[in-house]
Amino acid sequence: MKCEKVIITIDGPAGSGKSTVGKILSRRFKIRHVSSGKIYRAIAFLEMRVGLKEALKLVDKIEIGEDGEVIFDRKNIDEELLSEEVGKRASDISKFPEVRDKANEIQRRIVYGSSGWFVVDGRDEGTEVFPEAQIKIFLEASPEERARRKFLEQKEKSYDEILKMIKQRDEQDRSREVSPLRIPKDAIYIDSTGMSIEDVINVILDEVRKRMPEISRYVSEDSK
Repeated sequence: MKCEKVIITIDGPAGSGKSTVGKILSRRFKIRHVSSGKIYRAIAFLEMRVGLKEALKLVDKIEIGEDGEVIFDRKNIDEELLSEEVGKRASDISKFPEVRDKANEIQRRIVYGSSGWFVVDGRDEGTEVFPEAQIKIFLEASPEERARRKFLEQKEKSYDEILKMIKQRDEQDRSREVSPLRIPKDAIYIDSTGMSIEDVINVILDEVRKRMPEISRYVSEDSK
């Protein structure tokens, strides 16, 4: 489709809408989407079954499908990764340097082992995993806004519980010694508080066209 490798990274705190934006951009540019959160969940899924040492030996079997689904040993395991238990364990083990190194290795293998462009989202994509990316985005929103969005999505926890969890996660992500959350150099910075998803996408597309006008012809007008 495109002769040159182009990587778009999306970083930001928990609940900022990185994966949603990544999915839409992948459709608009007709490129593949890799969510690092899914990769950490996949490692956690394996760790919960065979322990961390064995899980890290098995992660070379993790792949990302054409639609962003996680494939392990040729099986789609997206459904197994959705549980709150897996999500919590993924957050716990993501603090370990050996886990982060392996997750980064998987992402690089997928992106550089395939032709075409990629959009990847996470918390250190533009700073640690793909510092060479041509387009870097940092997506943020106030803790209150992110808690509101999460509450409207699931309503299983109270708004106050979600807000407390998000603030704790923010502190953890920004203060950790290994790959702390920070804004990549030259990133497109967007505070999406009060913005619709369409507004966010339009800001990104405008900035991408300014920075890389040669790729404008690849953008699809259909974001659905």
